[in-house]
Amino acid sequence: MDYDLNTLKALGLDGEPLDEGRYAEFLKIERLVKEELVPGQYIDFTNVKIRHEGNGVVSFAKTWHAFMEALRLNEGESFLIYCTCPMVDRFLVLRREGDKIVLLYRRR
Repeated sequence: MDYDLNTLKALGLDGEPLDEGRYAEFLKIERLVKEELVPGQYIDFTNVKIRHEGNGVVSFAKTWHAFMEALRLNEGESFLIYCTCPMVDRFLVLRREGDKIVLLYRRR
């Protein structure tokens, strides 16, 4: 796994790798949504877009800016993304499963 915290922090995000135990804890959260991103697909997360570039590469962009690569996941690796703004309590777990990135987040 490779990640660039400076890029994430510049976008108002933070993050950290998750081991299997911590990933399992996120699966227990109520109202959890599980989605999949195929290469080229993106999701809006607060005021940032998160796109799966393929081969486990994930890039991030503000709505009006170019995407910047900030995360590369190997098979079975997980990474937690969360907002650093105290007004926003949101998290997103990204996990690579084959050619897809699986997303976990809590329904609002």
